[in-house]
Amino acid sequence: MGRYPRLMWVRNAWYVAAWDREIEPGRIAARTVIDQPLVFYRTAAGGLVALEDRCCHRFAPLSLGRLEGDDLRCMYHGLKFAPDGRCIEIPGQKQIPQSACVRRYPVQQRGSWVWVWMGEEKDADPAAIPPSIALDDPDYRLKASQLDYDAHYLLIDDNLLDLSHLSFAHEKTLGLDMPQWADQRPRMTPLERGLRFERWHTDHPMRGFMKKLGERVDVWTTYDFLFPGIFLQRTAFHPAGTAEAAGRKAPQGKPLFHRVDEQAVTPIAERKSRYFYAAGARTADIDPDKLDRLFAVTEVAFQEDKAIIEAQQKLIDREPARRMLPTSLDAGPTQFRKMVEGLLT
Repeated sequence: MGRYPRLMWVRNAWYVAAWDREIEPGRIAARTVIDQPLVFYRTAAGGLVALEDRCCHRFAPLSLGRLEGDDLRCMYHGLKFAPDGRCIEIPGQKQIPQSACVRRYPVQQRGSWVWVWMGEEKDADPAAIPPSIALDDPDYRLKASQLDYDAHYLLIDDNLLDLSHLSFAHEKTLGLDMPQWADQRPRMTPLERGLRFERWHTDHPMRGFMKKLGERVDVWTTYDFLFPGIFLQRTAFHPAGTAEAAGRKAPQGKPLFHRVDEQAVTPIAERKSRYFYAAGARTADIDPDKLDRLFAVTEVAFQEDKAIIEAQQKLIDREPARRMLPTSLDAGPTQFRKMVEGLLT
């Protein structure tokens, strides 16, 4: 713990590049993923295109170019590229060499995220993209935003793989009245390219608009954490005593309240990361006003995380070879780091 691969990236992976609403029809969007400049746009039919943001001629950014129908023209010397990355026009030159092209990246939309595959195109499997809920799904009320971190993406992953910090970093927000986050260890199950965490918090006191559920409830929390930093959590509030009746395993009955949290960590550069997040609940469980209150608490908590992690990064950079002291809290981050090392080999 404490060290992470420098300037090494897992390329055979799907990364969240943007919210779908950020790739607007008729507009060009520039993004950077694992140090690679990318340009995104939509065809007239609404299909997504992701290309290397570097003209093959003089390396000018194509994101400073112009859309012409489904094609993208570089506005430095006028080369025009088709959605598959082939150059189809060079001003003043009839013959176009086969080498006149830019790299095309596989791109998919799932839920409300735009995913890009950074490895070899032949290895891209859309079925491997983790499922997520669209922001306009009528069964849920969700709000979403994003944060940019001046920190290595694995430090943010560590934070999400060990939720014991909620009892302290978020003692007045997400961890209010929940010392169990630090005191109790979750059940952890390996997944392909990730881990699953499950736990009960019993006899939890309710506050604010949640008091309608009762004075005290049992809370079942489960989340999958998948490379490169996909956090898909479901939190179910049940009547007190449900955990014991279920043998402290997954509950079978319908919850009183069902919360959803979905997040994605995307490495931009060695010390730059983007953190996409959405939070909400079933439509039947929450009205828009209550959703605003829930999301406001979530945003405060994520700013708490950002402050700590960016300060942590600065201290790591002072002595990058210094090792952290492991505790039993680190089981998740340690297993995940080992998995990342395996993906890099």
